[in-house]
Amino acid sequence: MNLAILGFEGLGRKVYEILIAKKSLLFRNYDVNIKYIYTDNQDNSLLPGIATNDYNKIINDDNVDLIIDTLENEKAFEYIKTALYSRKHVITASSDVISNHYVELEAIAIDMQVKLLFSATVGGNMPIISSLLDVTPYNEITKIEAILDDDINNLLSFMSRDNMSFSSALESAKYSSNELELDLDGKKSSKELAILIMLAYNTTINIDEIYRYSISNISEDVILVTNLLGYKIKYMASSYLMQSRLNAMIEPVLVKSTDLLSNTENKSGFIRYYGTYTDYQIFSGKNKGYLNANSIISDITKVLSDYRQKFMPRNSYICNGIRHIKSRYLIKPKIMNDFFKSITEKNLDNIIVTSIVSGDDILNHIQEIQFYARIID
Repeated sequence: MNLAILGFEGLGRKVYEILIAKKSLLFRNYDVNIKYIYTDNQDNSLLPGIATNDYNKIINDDNVDLIIDTLENEKAFEYIKTALYSRKHVITASSDVISNHYVELEAIAIDMQVKLLFSATVGGNMPIISSLLDVTPYNEITKIEAILDDDINNLLSFMSRDNMSFSSALESAKYSSNELELDLDGKKSSKELAILIMLAYNTTINIDEIYRYSISNISEDVILVTNLLGYKIKYMASSYLMQSRLNAMIEPVLVKSTDLLSNTENKSGFIRYYGTYTDYQIFSGKNKGYLNANSIISDITKVLSDYRQKFMPRNSYICNGIRHIKSRYLIKPKIMNDFFKSITEKNLDNIIVTSIVSGDDILNHIQEIQFYARIID
């Protein structure tokens, strides 16, 4: 099997290094060759004879059987689509492409009798995609809770542990990481959550319907109150399917110190889902881009096998954001008005713990809120 890797920055390079170093161990019974590396890098001395910046050269080569996409840019969708129409298998790490275009691309893959695999789109080296594909045919999944951005939650750990301000913690996090990528408004996490929702609930979803609330307005006094109450604060992607009502959100949450979610330190990601016959399934691991190489290698073995992935969502739920969620909240109001007084269970220097309120209540007063976090008890 001849393959081409699109991209040689970060993830693409890591896939290349693993294939070169471990090919004989990984594919003992197969002849797997890297025929092309698609890269715009002018210095291709490390890739003699295989580097190219001409995608048409790759796509028109009938001897190329597999395209591995690690680009994560605006070209990825058209490149993948063209590859599938050319009857080439595709492995992609693009959460943007899969979250927005999966149904269209999978229909092409089925028609062209090739495979479209995307284990690397969510969770780094956590095998969450394969798990959901395995269990959803005989389970009703009703809950997903995930920490998808390692760096933000590492930042929150700095703040909680050392009573730091947001800006001070950001500086500390920068010094501790050469690859700091903060998803402060949840935009990247929403794409990954959309893929989890698609698989778990067997449904298409409009990413714009996933509610996103930024972590950037968090302050030291919120951290102090959180610690005082015995919680830890996390920036979490979550979704709940309740009586055909789909809720999905990226928002700050407070979790008990005894909850496994609270122990995701040292830049670890965390994903758990609940199903009728699986109970809780839990995954934990690094969620950094280069670790997605493990998932890509796993998908290569599936291309070589008789594995058939023909998942096509059959439902079409409307996402309600946080509207139907009922929970307690930690809220820092801009002004303590009658509404906030009416829902206050506990007031700690004008940071309140509320009684159980609906997501609709939060949305109706969102302009009056300096910061909020949903409490998971």
